[in-house]
Amino acid sequence: MANIKRQRRTVLTEENLKKFLSIETLKLNLDHHNWLKDSFLAKIGGLAPNLKDLCLRRLPISNASFTELVHKLHHLEKLDV
Repeated sequence: MANIKRQRRTVLTEENLKKFLSIETLKLNLDHHNWLKDSFLAKIGGLAPNLKDLCLRRLPISNASFTELVHKLHHLEKLDV
């Protein structure tokens, strides 16, 4: 499991977040990351299918994207929306 810590001069974008998400990712907190596109949120389940703990608090996500996301997360134990 890798911990992503904010580094100096490093900005978290959808592209570099994709690089860190994998089958080994178990926990993801995206609270207040409202710059993430709805279409990207829908893909998280495919990028990190073994997530057990997911926080999407204060994110604008459509019903269609939310449905696509959770249908791929078979190991999800905790969801904060």
